[in-house]
Amino acid sequence: MLRSRRASLLFVAIAITACRHGPANVGPVPQRRVANADELAIYRTLAESTYVRSTGRPVAVLSMSLDSSCGAADCAPLATRWGLESPWWASVADSQRALATNAALLRRAADTVDLRAIGEGHEEIIAIAQRDVPPPASDARFWGEFQYYHKGAAGVLRFSPIGFSATGKEAIVFMDWECGPACGHTLVTALRADSTSTWRIADMLLLSSRQPSGMPRNE
Repeated sequence: MLRSRRASLLFVAIAITACRHGPANVGPVPQRRVANADELAIYRTLAESTYVRSTGRPVAVLSMSLDSSCGAADCAPLATRWGLESPWWASVADSQRALATNAALLRRAADTVDLRAIGEGHEEIIAIAQRDVPPPASDARFWGEFQYYHKGAAGVLRFSPIGFSATGKEAIVFMDWECGPACGHTLVTALRADSTSTWRIADMLLLSSRQPSGMPRNE
C-alpha cells in the first residue's frame, strides 16, 4: 500500500525529541560494516519486488548506504526527510513499536553499510559504485550510456541503513530511486518477517517524486 504524505502528523512532539537525539547531532559513533544476511534480504526484496518486477529490467543499487548529511541552509531534519517523524505505519505495528523502530533507523542513519554483496546470485540486481551513478542534472544521453554499460538497468536505487524493531520482526528503510533526468521518487518502507522469516513489504509512504516540469504530482 503506497500512501501520500499526510498534512497532519501524529506524535510530532515525540518525533522531534527523537530527532534531536539522532545521529545527525549527538548520536552513536557511525559504524562501518558489511550488510548482514537480514539486511541483504530486505534490500533484495525491495529491489526485486518493487523495481525489477515493475520495470521488467535489471536495477542498479549503490553499493554503499546513503549519506544522511545535508549541507543546505534550509535542510529539513533527517526524520522529516526520511519520513520518520510519525508512526504512519502503525497499522503494521502498534504506535509505540513503530516509533521505536523509526528511532532505531535514526540512530543508525550515519552508518556506512557495504552493500556490494547484494547482487550475488541475483542477475537482475547490479551493485555499482558512486562514481558510476549519473551525476545530478544528467541529460537523457548520459542516462542512455549508463544503461548501455549496466545491462540496460532501469535506474539506480539508494538505500539507507535499516532500523529494526526490538523483536527483529519489523523493519523500516528509506530509499531513493532515480531513473532519468526527471524520473524517480523517494519512499520509506515498512517490512515484516513472516513465520518463515521471509521479509515482506507491509506498507510504503511516498515522500517525493521527480517529474518533468509542468506535469502533475501523483502523491
